[in-house]
Amino acid sequence: MENQSKISPRKVKRFAVVSLVLIIFSAILIAANRKQSDKPIAGTKVTLKHQDREENFLKTKDVEDLISQQGIKVDNQTIASINVDEIEKIVQSNPWIKEAQVFVDNKGTLNIEVAQRLPVARIFASDGTSFYIDTAGFEMPLSQNYAYSVPVFTNYVKQANDSINEHNKRSMVYLSSIIKDDSFWNAQITQVDMEGLNNFNFYTTLGRQKIKFGDTSAALAKLDNLMAFYKDVSNKIGWDRYNVLDVRFKGQVLATPSIGWMPPKDTITEGTVPKPAPVPAVTQNVVAANPKPAKPKENAVVARKPEPAKKVVAKADTKKKEEPKKAAAKPVAKTKPAEPAKAKTAAAKKAEADKNKKDKKK
Repeated sequence: MENQSKISPRKVKRFAVVSLVLIIFSAILIAANRKQSDKPIAGTKVTLKHQDREENFLKTKDVEDLISQQGIKVDNQTIASINVDEIEKIVQSNPWIKEAQVFVDNKGTLNIEVAQRLPVARIFASDGTSFYIDTAGFEMPLSQNYAYSVPVFTNYVKQANDSINEHNKRSMVYLSSIIKDDSFWNAQITQVDMEGLNNFNFYTTLGRQKIKFGDTSAALAKLDNLMAFYKDVSNKIGWDRYNVLDVRFKGQVLATPSIGWMPPKDTITEGTVPKPAPVPAVTQNVVAANPKPAKPKENAVVARKPEPAKKVVAKADTKKKEEPKKAAAKPVAKTKPAEPAKAKTAAAKKAEADKNKKDKKK
């Protein structure tokens, strides 16, 4: 015969006692739960997260109205008759609500905790639609009661490829966060226009300029360069002197002057230095001088009377440095030349004088 194991009566009693206690405790819990479920709802408590944020737009009444519009009545209803899961789905159907949790506490109060979406940018699409996006790029319709002060993006084109759309939305969220975090840029940049894929242009309040920003790479460095240009140039010569600023290139700001204004130049360019006036051609009439004849000395032969002087006309040419050509001399007046006088020598005069003296002595 096989040896049969003996069961201790003490163990049997212990097992029976434990089982009885568990059955009694379960019965009490079931009764208490049934009694609790039969109680009416003590009230509704709506908790909105991010109430301290500027972009807060939901009110507790908005959530309560959302439930009542679906035909769900909470007042004077028992806890057992409330479908918590259904209420949670209704609340989450609102595009402005990111997450919702619904439960009944031990006091019989229906608690609705809502985490709302925070708009970071307003989008104007090329097809004429407009909407907000949150930090996750989720699209939210416009509110009929509120308009939120967030950066505005225009000319957004929805692409067929969802990955491209998500990339563009992430770029807009990043730029919007940079602009919102800086009080100056938040006031200066009034519009961000999309030009192609991931290519942005800014439009400003001061100066009414177009800023060619490019993509979002090195965005903070580009804004730093633009700020340096404002401080070193715009503050000195005026904010309206340039209407296009290009910050797409590393360490550079390319400025296009406004129409009708010429930018100052550091160096003297051609045309700013006055050229010397050209030397005018001077026409001179050169007349040969008529020198007086010198008195003849003794024992000198009397010279012929000189002929009248002739005019010589010469033109000075400054462009060609050449010697002036001699002009042909022309007589001033046509006169008959005088007959030459008979010249008498001093010896002949002396001989004649001696002859006259001898004749007087005789």
